[in-house]
Amino acid sequence: MNLTNYLLIKFRGHFITKSFLLHSNFSTNRSMFHKITNLNDALNLFDEMSHARPLPSVVKFTQLLHLVTKMKHFSSSLHLFNQMCSLGVPVNEYSMSIAIKCCSHLYRTKDGFALLGCCFRRVIPPNVYIFSALLDGLVLEDKILEAENLFKKLVKQKLCEPNVVMYNTMIKGLCKFSNNVTALALLRLTEQENCKPSIVTYSTIIDSLCKDKMTHDAFKLFKEMVSDKGILPDVITYNSLIRGLCSLGSWDEASKLLKEMEDEKISPVLQTFNVLVVGYFSVIDKYFRVLD
Repeated sequence: MNLTNYLLIKFRGHFITKSFLLHSNFSTNRSMFHKITNLNDALNLFDEMSHARPLPSVVKFTQLLHLVTKMKHFSSSLHLFNQMCSLGVPVNEYSMSIAIKCCSHLYRTKDGFALLGCCFRRVIPPNVYIFSALLDGLVLEDKILEAENLFKKLVKQKLCEPNVVMYNTMIKGLCKFSNNVTALALLRLTEQENCKPSIVTYSTIIDSLCKDKMTHDAFKLFKEMVSDKGILPDVITYNSLIRGLCSLGSWDEASKLLKEMEDEKISPVLQTFNVLVVGYFSVIDKYFRVLD
């Protein structure tokens, strides 16, 4: 039986009720979740929760799913989600968003859309996190056109109000295919929609511009980010700019940027020095090719 049919069977008749949440008296509290440091801890706790009577609330199970997913054990998280359904634990939009996120990271976006269908059938209103997870799955699978069509549909039909996470997901996908013009247009759209762009928004586009040797445009956007928006750069932003300068052989500017990082109390990381070394040897390689 495939995942789609399995989940359709498991969801039948499972609705969330206030009484379920209010009368769940399982003793697991937040401190117990804080003690989880690895997958085995999480699996043991799930086993304990599944044998408790009455069963813990969906909130408790969802907290555990979130921890397992945060540890990037996506297959295990999906397995636990299926076990939840087998136990009769009702699902909500939060547990569904976690399951869909796991499908996306496992390159199983089709299964993610099957879960979306379950949301509609079970009258669980999909939220922005569910749609963002689906968009992320399409981007990971290089289905950028499908992602664009879905995003347009969401906005046009007002199925959900995009937040900065959703915008960042779309911008990441566009930049993945060097579609910097559309990515910049989407950045401007966030401003029109009163959705404040984040450091991730700007850094993603800056990195893409630098990779495409559009370093001048990248620095213009960097200046806008810092001076106009008051968003402070991080080590990822600086790494992208240094890579862009090194690719053009602008060693003096790259050194100044490294000094600026230190002045701003932003410590270089291993990747920063890797960028410098790769850039240096790239220039040396080009030099010897000219001699040949």
